[in-house]
Amino acid sequence: MPTAPPMFQLLGTAAGGGLPQWNCGCRNCDLVRSGELPPRTQSSAAFTPDGEHWYLIDASPDVSWHMAILDPPRGRRTPLAGVLLTDAEFDHTLGLLQLREGSAWELHATPGVHRILEDQFPVRRLLSRYAEVTAITAEPGEPLRFGSVEVTWVPLDDHTPRYHHGRRPETGATCALVLRGPRRTLVYAPSLSTLDGPVQELLASADVLLVDGTFYHPDELPRLGLGVGTAASMGHLAICHSARSLAGLPAVTKLYTHLNNTNPAIDPASPERAWIRAHGLDIADDGWSVGL
Repeated sequence: MPTAPPMFQLLGTAAGGGLPQWNCGCRNCDLVRSGELPPRTQSSAAFTPDGEHWYLIDASPDVSWHMAILDPPRGRRTPLAGVLLTDAEFDHTLGLLQLREGSAWELHATPGVHRILEDQFPVRRLLSRYAEVTAITAEPGEPLRFGSVEVTWVPLDDHTPRYHHGRRPETGATCALVLRGPRRTLVYAPSLSTLDGPVQELLASADVLLVDGTFYHPDELPRLGLGVGTAASMGHLAICHSARSLAGLPAVTKLYTHLNNTNPAIDPASPERAWIRAHGLDIADDGWSVGL
């Protein structure tokens, strides 16, 4: 029986907390609650090399909704073959605990991410009485093959989760993933703190770019009175600082994902969204997909 062509799908496009965020009354959250904007689930993606086996990229707290988007279960058999992590943040790992009902799957991450999880959020140990989870080490820069799709972890910085108290930085703690299929190359970078050096070369290699759009403004939370943290202090590059550089890259498709609930560009009618589109970029939506 012939296999289906490989495909990539965005499952969630919001940053931690989703949209609306349960403890927030910002403009976007209010627009979603009133039905004027659609909700967004928390950042996650998936790909399949053959139309049958699916690999999650990050497992957010919304993983139950995300798995329902993929092939439906048949009895107790699900399409989940494994999870690939871009970092060890709670937003991308809490969903692993909800996958305990699965019988066996693989957890792919860099050595640094595996160390963080073993040390301070021992998720695999917690799951050991529920499911057979095999840890697979993804050495940065060395591709792993998943059928017709080749995946490479590219370190972006050594930023570790806030819960990682008193520990040294970990190389490969935050990565982009490069997915190379028979038809196109896709770069998925939900966290991006700089466009300098090798990052520019990485982004220039892609036909499809899905990059960090957490904040539109570098001081978005302080200017709204919702916090003191800046985009840079959280390891993110604001859209207003990245769009012009991304506009000059050769990728045919360039979309922002991992959007904080405060980001004004979430509203399609906003001047910020118009400015992004004028630079040949756009905002990704939950469920967007592309063939690999």
